[in-house]
Amino acid sequence: MLNLHNNNDHSKKAIIIGAGIVGLTTACRLAEEGYLVTIIEQKTKAAEGTSNANAGQLIYNFGAMGSPSFIRSLPKMLLNTALHGVIATGLLYPGKWPWALSFIRQCTSEAWLKNSLKLIKMAHRSRDSLTEFCERYDIEFKWRKDGKIITHETEKDLKGAEILAEFHRANGGDHRIISKEECFEREGALIGTTRKIAGGTYLPEAAVGDCHLFCENLAELLTTQLGGKICFNVNVEEILHNKNKVIGIKTPSGILEADIYVVCAGLKSNRILPINFPGRKLITGIKGISLTYPSGSCAPNLSVTDMVGKFVVTRLGERVRVTGYAIFCENLDINQKHVTLLSAKAKSLMPQAALYSEEPYVWTGLRPQTPDDLPMVGKAGAENLYVNAGHGSNGWLLAFGAAELLLEKINE
Repeated sequence: MLNLHNNNDHSKKAIIIGAGIVGLTTACRLAEEGYLVTIIEQKTKAAEGTSNANAGQLIYNFGAMGSPSFIRSLPKMLLNTALHGVIATGLLYPGKWPWALSFIRQCTSEAWLKNSLKLIKMAHRSRDSLTEFCERYDIEFKWRKDGKIITHETEKDLKGAEILAEFHRANGGDHRIISKEECFEREGALIGTTRKIAGGTYLPEAAVGDCHLFCENLAELLTTQLGGKICFNVNVEEILHNKNKVIGIKTPSGILEADIYVVCAGLKSNRILPINFPGRKLITGIKGISLTYPSGSCAPNLSVTDMVGKFVVTRLGERVRVTGYAIFCENLDINQKHVTLLSAKAKSLMPQAALYSEEPYVWTGLRPQTPDDLPMVGKAGAENLYVNAGHGSNGWLLAFGAAELLLEKINE
């Protein structure tokens, strides 16, 4: 067996698989609870996967992806992928049919309401836990709470947005419908836009933060202050079981042992988890693309989502990030056509927000999406094996709430 730690003054050991935002958050909270934590990560650094260059949004009232409106708009989105950025042809492959069918079942009004309320509850818990954590530790991640605008193209869109805003106001949110003129007053970077805007939804409580920077600082905190360890370049070959208990993690370097094991490996989680256990969900990859530019002469203060184009523009420190696309696939190939279209959309929305003439940092990541938008959090087929995975595009804002829920499950 490999010796994970030399100076062990903890009574319990935990192994976490995955060093993205979910794995690092889980590890730090377990360390605070008295566990001697080791993270196993196949990449060379923390947050090199889906947590690397996401939109950075911290919005704690939002709805599930699966809804009647998604189904109604799907034909239009499929017929004009350049406009909307949703490419669902990957679901036509037979291997994806079980996920697609399960997702369709979540697109009823009843399922949307149930799933959305659960997401909001976890998100509010995550907001509170993140706030408390940052009060305990001084962690820099370019956090700002300047608010957010979601732009809508037509008066009909605005009426639909008002219904959604009313739902969120009834469930702890502060969503306000504002005019086109007020959109420009609140966010000057929109002045000069060539995109059609009838008005917007204003979220004054929305914040932004650099998820990758936060992960880097979490990794340092874990290893320098919380007694944890991160083993990079380590592949998990097998989870070893003896009856109803995990006895170790098989790696190319040997077997790692602990008292509890938590799988936080995003899209790859189901590949190493048991095939059947209560609460197991299908996970598919939805590829997102982000472009990070130096700030322009009029960088935005608020984050802005263009609802028609399905993209977000966010300022993170001295950089501006444009994030878009929902491509149902499981490859990370960069299509230059997608990069060009996404850049053009952002420039048409905010002409002076970024130095669009410069070469951006281009990132692609696979969001680990469950059919109901809710992550798997809890036991995973053995008495000391747990899972915290399947957060979709919401890993950054749900990470702390999911970690708190997992702690409850572990302590049951």
